[in-house]
Amino acid sequence: MASPFEAGGATRLLDGGIGTWLGSRDEALAAAPHLASLNSPELVANLHRAYVLAGAQALQANAWLALHLKEAEAERVVRAAADCLEDGIRDSQTPVAPFRLLSLAPGQGVPPAGRVALVDQLGRFDAVVLETLIDPWQLAWLAWLVEWSPVPVAATLVPDNRPDSWQPADFAIRAQRAGARAVGVNCGYEDATDRASRAVAEMRQAVPRLAVMARPAAFDPHIWLKEAKACIQAGAHWVGGCCGSGPEEIARLRAELTEPFEN
Repeated sequence: MASPFEAGGATRLLDGGIGTWLGSRDEALAAAPHLASLNSPELVANLHRAYVLAGAQALQANAWLALHLKEAEAERVVRAAADCLEDGIRDSQTPVAPFRLLSLAPGQGVPPAGRVALVDQLGRFDAVVLETLIDPWQLAWLAWLVEWSPVPVAATLVPDNRPDSWQPADFAIRAQRAGARAVGVNCGYEDATDRASRAVAEMRQAVPRLAVMARPAAFDPHIWLKEAKACIQAGAHWVGGCCGSGPEEIARLRAELTEPFEN
């Protein structure tokens, strides 16, 4: 099976935001967008389909807060998110199926001592991405996922410009030691919109053998587009969007890039 974390070749396109997009369509989903996979599966599948049509070559399942839930509910959410992902890909009728990613936020406190029910669903994906890390203690969740996941695991940092923030090079080195097969940046702060591309460059230098992913936040569509392009210039192997971005932004990024994407 091909890995989404091959470091060579042309830059490939990720999808954009999930939770903020769902919340903009249904206010009830704003606080718990992961529940849309259970309660509004057609809405979620249609979003995945729209991202495929926009040109995304990897899609993230809608299960971001699963590790914050109790074991049985977490497994149900991940299973439903995988079903929505499959439905969206099938409905898009794309000749080349995109990679299936399970994007998860680290849980609260320490990870489980062993295997939990949602592990049984991880084989339905091509990779797991533990995203939006902000502190080294959260790497315990990365080590736990690496131990139990049958597919490769990546880790992404929220880039920041404050002096006391977690530095991208240190994050990348620690994540590699914990078993990550790719690193990157995800989301960001409104006062640090240019930090994503700088972080990508620092990670590329720190762990040159790992693939680097970039999902800048889209507080402003024009600034996001500029920063997404800057992430590519800095060496990102995958680029997409986070909060505030949607299929329209991904389609625009694809249309404006002069260098062809890898199929």
